[in-house]
Amino acid sequence: MSPLPVTRANATCPQIYFWNKTIPITIRRETEQDYFAAENCCRNAFWNVYMQGCYEHFLVHAMRNHKDFIPDLSFICEYNKELIGGIYFTRSQLIPSSDNPLQNKAPLPVLTFGPVFIEPKFQGQGLGKELMHFAIERAKDAGHKAIVILGYPRHYKGLGFCGGKKYHISMPDGKFYQSLLVLPLQEHALDNFSGHIQFSDVFDFTQEYVEIFDKQFPPKEKLILPSQQEFEKACTLLDE
Repeated sequence: MSPLPVTRANATCPQIYFWNKTIPITIRRETEQDYFAAENCCRNAFWNVYMQGCYEHFLVHAMRNHKDFIPDLSFICEYNKELIGGIYFTRSQLIPSSDNPLQNKAPLPVLTFGPVFIEPKFQGQGLGKELMHFAIERAKDAGHKAIVILGYPRHYKGLGFCGGKKYHISMPDGKFYQSLLVLPLQEHALDNFSGHIQFSDVFDFTQEYVEIFDKQFPPKEKLILPSQQEFEKACTLLDE
């Protein structure tokens, strides 16, 4: 799918895409009026996919008041005024290794996105990829150096992400996992770097908070599904 932009995005004007060349999709900055709809959409998208229930909707809620949240890079997409997806960015840091004499010893600021989600009835049609592409271009235009995320490589390689090992970036335990993915946004941004990623502490929360927060949403059944076991295994695969 190739989107056809008919307006240029700025602080006040949404970006309009024609999805499948016939269905108009709006991608715009999130506002306070979108909060509950975005959290509910996120919940629908992740429920029982990676665990019994999900936590991502709580994470969206918690991010908005965190110091590492970047509201200028948080977007939702709509169809017929229905919120059907979203993407959220936070600040992360690359921590240099102590044994590389060629690099600055100060942490390197980078971005992380996630959750990124599409309402289930709209999934599988390329809309998530278009939403990510839109947000990545806005991050690049804003001068950010790189994006580092965790996820399935097959979902992100089409956007230019590569394994962290290529850029000498590991997790804090020093290991290179297949799920650690990196996208430089500026030329030479990661030249001579080696070290590990330090994600925002907004991702550090307990399941107790998730359960309390989830009570305001319609009840859903928690199920054990094959995708959860696949995800658990994928998280441990090393890039060797």
